Amino acid sequence: MTDSHTGSGQSADEPGTAPDTSYRALMWGPANFAGLPPGRLLVEGAVLGLGTVALVVGSGVAGVLTGPRLPVLVVGIVVALGTATYLFFTNAGRVLVAAVAVLGAVLSWWVPSATAEVVLAERGETRTVVVTEVHTHRYEGRDYVKNSCTVELLDGTPVHAPAWRTCTLSTRLGDHLSMVFDPDGAVDPTDRLLPGSAAEAAWRPAGLALLLAAICCVAVVRSQP
Repeated sequence: MTDSHTGSGQSADEPGTAPDTSYRALMWGPANFAGLPPGRLLVEGAVLGLGTVALVVGSGVAGVLTGPRLPVLVVGIVVALGTATYLFFTNAGRVLVAAVAVLGAVLSWWVPSATAEVVLAERGETRTVVVTEVHTHRYEGRDYVKNSCTVELLDGTPVHAPAWRTCTLSTRLGDHLSMVFDPDGAVDPTDRLLPGSAAEAAWRPAGLALLLAAICCVAVVRSQP
């Protein structure tokens, strides 16, 4: 007599299994294979993750060193959203797709400022500047007042970037302040506190970049039933 339940206990990782349409599969991906994922998925995930990171970081660095930042910021965000869209249409988990989009956008925004800090920490020179104008900024909603200063070098050369941190409420015209300059002029001078080294400036965004690549890889692996 044939058992009417034959095949009902078939495991999820056996051939012929119907696709997993559960809420968990929707959120995290339908992967149901046993053991290590197929090598092709790992390769595809690694290529997608590292390629996305390379384009986002590369465009941000190039924008700081060679041109205006806004266009490359847009490029980085477009790359991140493009990767997220690709993952969406390959049935990757929605949580992972959202994570790729958000982390990619954050990395795009972070890379230009981190690049400037790396440059100034590596080769920046501290120079004395003279205050030529003091601007008072009032934040009514927070009952807060902050000054910024227009400055020039001692030889009278105008500095296009204002001083903020060292321009206090007691700063007056003619006062001397210190700012850090890039000798090559690739990044704007600043009076902000800078990291002590290029490695210190880069490790946080580098960690975020690795996390983004890892999530891309996981999303690809889990997108395949």
